[in-house]
Amino acid sequence: MSSSTSTRLPRLNTPFIQAIIRSGLLTPDDLLPLLAQENLDPVTTPPLQLAAVLVRHKRLTKFQAMQLLNGRTRGFVLGSYKILDGIRQDRVGMVFLAERSPDRQLVALKVLPTDRASDPTILQEFLKEVRAAARVHHPNLARVLDISYWQGTHFVVCEYVPGTPLDRLVTERGPLPPHAAAQIIAQAAVGLHAAHAAGLIHRDIKPANIVLTPARQVKVLDLGLTHMLENPWARVTRRINTKEYAEEIAHIAPEEAWGCPLDARSDIYSLGSTFYYLLTGEVPFPGLAPAMMAERQLRGVPSPRLKRPDVPPEIDQLVQKMGAREPHARFASARDLLIAMHPWLPLAQWQALGLLQPEAARPSQPTPPTDRLPPSPSGGWLRRLLVGLLGRRRR
Repeated sequence: MSSSTSTRLPRLNTPFIQAIIRSGLLTPDDLLPLLAQENLDPVTTPPLQLAAVLVRHKRLTKFQAMQLLNGRTRGFVLGSYKILDGIRQDRVGMVFLAERSPDRQLVALKVLPTDRASDPTILQEFLKEVRAAARVHHPNLARVLDISYWQGTHFVVCEYVPGTPLDRLVTERGPLPPHAAAQIIAQAAVGLHAAHAAGLIHRDIKPANIVLTPARQVKVLDLGLTHMLENPWARVTRRINTKEYAEEIAHIAPEEAWGCPLDARSDIYSLGSTFYYLLTGEVPFPGLAPAMMAERQLRGVPSPRLKRPDVPPEIDQLVQKMGAREPHARFASARDLLIAMHPWLPLAQWQALGLLQPEAARPSQPTPPTDRLPPSPSGGWLRRLLVGLLGRRRR
């Protein structure tokens, strides 16, 4: 009886099945019942078909299956975190969607680059900043949840923010209505105000690091995770003339290339550059990194009205002041920026910030009208989100 039963059990000694087991994603006890249920013999079934079955039954994600089919067996499990998918590659490291055990909470997990993490001085300063960021809890900032190390890999775990990054939003929908863009930027500025109050500088504000969520929130990503960023000219690499590298540094402040200390005004510049992108669908200084950085040393973020005449003058002036070439010509702080942008904040939020001034001293700016959004053939939550943002008018 026992011998007869054992002959019917699938054999798990094939290279693909052994790769799955070595990865730590699934155990023999996970695989045997499913293979028996599907009447699959790993010896005769092609690996691609086995992977498709495991994905269909949600034992593996598509990302995991593709990595295993390509021969990768390490790095899927980091302590209590299981890697589910890749989210993005940025200037600091690779960001993954991961699942935390045992509660199965989805998180964003950033793996730190080995060459930077191996330097004790850089690593200690980075960890100090990450711990400071973990103490900041604000609805416009993605939270830092954990800092860990597993088998030679340093990584940081953050709140997973579902939604659409601003770069993808503009790619899919085109430039935003001016007052919708202003309301999004104002919400990001509220998050920066909280970060700066905690003594933290972001250093990498850009459309890809600001997300619109289905719950109609604006969230700034990666606070506290950018201390490992190098000066763009610190090492001239093969990436310097690539489109990807140009996209990574398209919104950094000019003083970052000067090697000067960065402060709140550097983040304000990057937010102004992002504002320009939302309004025009273009970065302020197109081209590859060398030309882009050279142009940024000569002038500030251009007037968006040159590309888009329907941008209201008050928004145009905001963008140019935020993106001034010289730091002293920008808003001195996120607080000053918020005072200038108060017409694009909900009244209750503006009051809760505690930045109210006497009425005579408050900047005089018109209440933004409601922009009409372009028709969306598929509708969806992005349209509802922008309608919701535009509906938050001051009374």
